[in-house]
Amino acid sequence: MVNAQGGSTTESASIPLTQNRVYLKAACDFKDRVDKAYFYYSIDGNNWISIGTTLQMAYTIPHFMGYRFGLFNYATKVTGGYVDFDYFRLGNKIAVQH
Repeated sequence: MVNAQGGSTTESASIPLTQNRVYLKAACDFKDRVDKAYFYYSIDGNNWISIGTTLQMAYTIPHFMGYRFGLFNYATKVTGGYVDFDYFRLGNKIAVQH
């Protein structure tokens, strides 16, 4: 997980994987202006494990365009490679697990 919240990019978590499939989830809490995002991963799509740091979302007037989440391949040892995403789903949940 890479975090650029403070203006510079830092790796906040890394998980060694031995399988080809991993599930990722971001859960946001906007209730009562908490405005935090929590991040999770799962090996089986059912059991979620917290990863990285909580993102405190800030809303500034000068040029606010909203928060955007993305998935990408980032080569760390050799140039190249690929990643295959089967789906990217957005939804509303009432409870945030953290």
